[in-house]
Amino acid sequence: MSAENTLPPPETRGVWYHCGSANLLPDQGAVYCGPMATYCAWHRPMAIYRADANRSYFVFGSAGNRPTISYYDHSAGTWAYPVVIGENPDGDAHRNPTLLIDEEGYLYMFWGAHGHESFVHRSVRPHDISEWEGRAALEETGATYPQPWMLREGELFVSYRKAPGWRCRFSTDGALTWSDPVDIAAFGVADNARGASEFAIYGSTVAEEGPHPRKLHFAFSRLGGGTPEEVATKHLWGRRYNLYYTRSDDGGRTWRRSDGTQYDLPTGEEQAEKLYDSGTRGVWIKDIQLDLDGNPMILFLEGEVETFHAWWKVARQTPDGWEIADVTESDHMYDAGALMVFARDDIRMWGASGDNQPHEDGGEIEEFTSTGGGATWSLTRRLTEGSQYSHNHVKPIMGHRDGPGDVRAIWSYGDSRKPPETDDVRLYYIGDGMDRGREIPFPPGPEED
Repeated sequence: MSAENTLPPPETRGVWYHCGSANLLPDQGAVYCGPMATYCAWHRPMAIYRADANRSYFVFGSAGNRPTISYYDHSAGTWAYPVVIGENPDGDAHRNPTLLIDEEGYLYMFWGAHGHESFVHRSVRPHDISEWEGRAALEETGATYPQPWMLREGELFVSYRKAPGWRCRFSTDGALTWSDPVDIAAFGVADNARGASEFAIYGSTVAEEGPHPRKLHFAFSRLGGGTPEEVATKHLWGRRYNLYYTRSDDGGRTWRRSDGTQYDLPTGEEQAEKLYDSGTRGVWIKDIQLDLDGNPMILFLEGEVETFHAWWKVARQTPDGWEIADVTESDHMYDAGALMVFARDDIRMWGASGDNQPHEDGGEIEEFTSTGGGATWSLTRRLTEGSQYSHNHVKPIMGHRDGPGDVRAIWSYGDSRKPPETDDVRLYYIGDGMDRGREIPFPPGPEED
């Protein structure tokens, strides 16, 4: 029996992916690579707790990069066998799925985009992952990173990257049709060594909970810029610049600065509210969450593209304006993490800041805690330790504070080198009362009974 045949079924494992061939460090085969089942920061939400079912649903890219869904049943203490709902044409983890659950419990999966058609599927029955039907695509081509939320009663809101910037659409009929697009931000065109190209925006959104309409907060950065000579050098590979912010108070119709000033859309770079200037370094956004008072907190890495060295920071909105706090450092700007808001005096960052595969993205998951609302941070424990390969791309269960707490977050684990010793990727989770993260124990599939 071959080694491949001894592995668990592909739908219970994750996608292994690599990207980038410029500015490689010694003995490195790609700029970033490895376990990408829950990649990336711009795929959100990927996991949601629903109190009416007492389940935490989550989506991921399974082996072969197929859009896949499962859930944890908190009442039964069991994991559902994963269900694959489609096929992607390649192993590009930028096509990973995102998840929305409407008021009636219907589940929606958005997947397959990254410059191509953006597929949308809805569950045939509420809270049932076994059967799915196709809905209308957001775009025929060019859509990337769809991020769906319920901001108004009965209405689906999805924002996503689409040249020349970031846009959104609405649906009031369960994604059978979509409204005309609204362009939120567009940063123009850059002349560089490769010719004219549009700036790409990288953004992460989070919606508040509670009554409609719900506020949506949007943190973003941009790719591109520099002189032709600078862009022609390998040191500008994939660099995102600066940290910008906007929000919508009315379900995505209008967009404002943090002081409430309304933008004329689409927002240009000169008008956008800049929270952080990265200078000659880059900014990689990792997560955005809300504190218990509804104020946004943004986890981002400031990266040095020549060395990949990264500084972890949290931008938080306070009554006195935005403040930036230092958290830790690591050896790669594609190390990823999540903010976990448990209480006003208990905010944690769970991130792959432990460097067990040097200069590769991912590592050991460490916990940093702030008891002062995010102003200062200290290392409190390690959620993984002694791992052979790398953990990365921590995704919090949205709404986890309303649940029993036995599952708080999920992430990916595998070899972050290229070529890898193995492209076997596993999914991990952690919950209350656990000293260390554990591999998700999916049950045997029907063919294994």
